[in-house]
Amino acid sequence: MDHQLTNDAYLAHLAADGRSLITAVEAAPGSQVAACPEWTNTGLAEHLATVWNFAMAQVESGDASGPQRPSPDPDESMSDLLDRTVATLGGADHDAPAWNWVGDLRAGWWCRRMAHETSVHRWDAQEAAETTEPIDADLATDGITELIEVGLVSRMRSGGSIEYPDGSLHLHRTDGEGEWLLSNVEGELVATFEHAKGDAAARGTASDLLLCLWGRGRGSLETFGDEALLDAWSSVAP
Repeated sequence: MDHQLTNDAYLAHLAADGRSLITAVEAAPGSQVAACPEWTNTGLAEHLATVWNFAMAQVESGDASGPQRPSPDPDESMSDLLDRTVATLGGADHDAPAWNWVGDLRAGWWCRRMAHETSVHRWDAQEAAETTEPIDADLATDGITELIEVGLVSRMRSGGSIEYPDGSLHLHRTDGEGEWLLSNVEGELVATFEHAKGDAAARGTASDLLLCLWGRGRGSLETFGDEALLDAWSSVAP
């Protein structure tokens, strides 16, 4: 089951979610971010600025041998930085070399990663401002797979330490096609895209499923089976 979007679509989402994030930050700059309690919305924006600058540095360098140091402009507004990020990622040769920690060392990889990073943190900023809107359904569906591939499997393979829960989790999307089964097999994550029975299950919109996996609560999900196991899976993401 391949729900991956085009790079142009990722960049459109990056631009739209980035704008909405900036609006939420400006509306409630000092509000606490529930999922990242060490940050206010202002701190969340500073984090995104660091991430966007880092992504551009990898794409602009054309060097996949290792992470490249960004050179941020301290006087650049968040809005101008977003525009520059979208333009830089969009104007790059998406097959050109660019470092990341996964192994698909192409510049286009950063379009997908930045779209998902920004969409979840846009939701965070809006939650802090009490103006939350769901993540786009198609983007969220791809985001679940991206989280599995990049946040869980590739992180483990690149030397990270993850203890997967002892039990399987089935996710069922209700606003379109999408089912996932996550299992721990001898300490390794096995993810399949199928209708299957898990020890725990969650059923709901793609946005609610993605946010749950990122530890942002259950939203309006229907849950079945082992509730503690669902909580354990929702705490695995980095």
